[in-house]
Amino acid sequence: AMIESGAVCIAYETVEKEDHSLPLLTPMSEVAGRMATQVGARFLEKPQGGKGKLVGGVTGVRPARVLILGGGIVGTNAAQIAAGMGAEVLITDINLPRLRYLSEVMPKNVKTLYSSTHNIIMELPNIDLVIGSVLIPGDKTPHLITREMLKMMKPGTVLVDVAIDQGGCFETSHPTTHSDPTYIVDGIVHYAVANIPGAVPFTSTMALTNATLPYTVALACKGWRQACKDDPALALGLNIVEGKVTYKAVADVFGLKYEPEK
Repeated sequence: AMIESGAVCIAYETVEKEDHSLPLLTPMSEVAGRMATQVGARFLEKPQGGKGKLVGGVTGVRPARVLILGGGIVGTNAAQIAAGMGAEVLITDINLPRLRYLSEVMPKNVKTLYSSTHNIIMELPNIDLVIGSVLIPGDKTPHLITREMLKMMKPGTVLVDVAIDQGGCFETSHPTTHSDPTYIVDGIVHYAVANIPGAVPFTSTMALTNATLPYTVALACKGWRQACKDDPALALGLNIVEGKVTYKAVADVFGLKYEPEK
């Protein structure tokens, strides 16, 4: 329909800066990461099917242990909230420079761990909440926790799969909704809502608008051609231009002709 309309179409998810950051997706990743810890804490409550643990514990009682898979925007924000609540937090990644950075800037109750199957298996028996925040741009998310691994966790452990939009990073994940957000497999609570930021639409809208507004103003004042010439990040957002598919990955996925914009 967009091709047939002759419209100029700019995709939020392909506007990309030189450092490979995605400025129009970052706000939603921040919201999703913070929400992941918030909903995880809720579903650890006994009436919700969890272990009945308070994430931050209290005097004389240990706090919950939180494992975060992926140290990107989502994982970092999830760790910040979990740490602020007083949990014992472990954040994993395969990027050592990123782990080094996180170990320097995070509070002392956040520890870093190289992400490997062995390391994850060793931690699972003592974990109360797992937040999956792995993203491989343009590819399906790998299953970092298989169904067999569920047996290693205690009943009432909570899995929050933020990566469900990309297929999920838990083998037993399938998309859920805000009206029916969880289900249980082998005693383990799964939360896999496909649009987590939708639960806080005011915050999400304001955050997204803050990021979008400068690009909108540039397009309005300069027109799309000049705005894209002046800003390489915005130029990468061009997906369809007057009937032509100008973004190679989109053309490849849909079997369409790729015609780069000159």
